[in-house]
Amino acid sequence: MWVIRLWGDFDAHSIHVVERVSYEVLRSSVAPVVFDLRQVTFVNTALLNHLIALRLHRRVGLVGADRLMRLMIEVSGAALPVFVDLAAARSALSADEAPEA
Repeated sequence: MWVIRLWGDFDAHSIHVVERVSYEVLRSSVAPVVFDLRQVTFVNTALLNHLIALRLHRRVGLVGADRLMRLMIEVSGAALPVFVDLAAARSALSADEAPEA
C-alpha cells in the first residue's frame, strides 16, 4: 500500500503536484493508494476529480477527510472509502487484496 501525504491547499492551480506523484505510483506499483489528508487546509473538486480518475486504475482510500471533502464525496456518489486512520486503511485495503476462496 502506498501512502501519499498531502498538506496545504489543493485546487486547480496546485493539483498538478498530486497528479505527478500519483502517476509515478501508478507506473511503479499495482498496490492500493491511500491519501492522508490530515494536514490539508483547503480542497475543492480538482482533488476530488483526480481521486475519482485514479480510482479507475487502483483501489484508493482516504484518511483525515474533513467535512467538506466528505460532503463532496457524498454528493458526487464517488466510491472513495474514508478511514479513521492509516491502520484501518491498511487493514481494509489489504483484505481487498486477499485471494478469494
